[in-house]
Amino acid sequence: MRYPLVSKGAVLGILLSAAALSVNAQKIEEQELKVNVDKISNSTEHLKNLQPVTFKYDVQKYKHLKLPAGEQYGFLASNVQSEYPAMVYEATKMYNQGKNNSKIARYSEVQSENLIPVLVAAIKEQQAEIELLKKELNLLKEKSK
Repeated sequence: MRYPLVSKGAVLGILLSAAALSVNAQKIEEQELKVNVDKISNSTEHLKNLQPVTFKYDVQKYKHLKLPAGEQYGFLASNVQSEYPAMVYEATKMYNQGKNNSKIARYSEVQSENLIPVLVAAIKEQQAEIELLKKELNLLKEKSK
């Protein structure tokens, strides 16, 4: 006994039923997700200790890691580690080394995008210092008249 129309109709019905299921998205407030929120302080002092560098990955020696070629801008993880340890992590890349032989390379990497809030905090610190110096300069100008 064949029922090609019935089985196709049943499959279509199941698909339509599955499509009709609704998914409820959960809205989570940022204050619930982020705990122990503190202002970034002394960012200018910490940033002064960082040494921005240009570098090239040794793409010939480490072809298997598929690192980007050409000049790169960034920081050495060893330099960032002392000022911002949370911005340095151990990156891992799996690669094949022969038939049925996989290896994992591990190396330190800097999450450079995490420096953005620190840079904003440093700019704000410097701007506050500039405003204070302007006020002092204006006071000195007024006194010298």
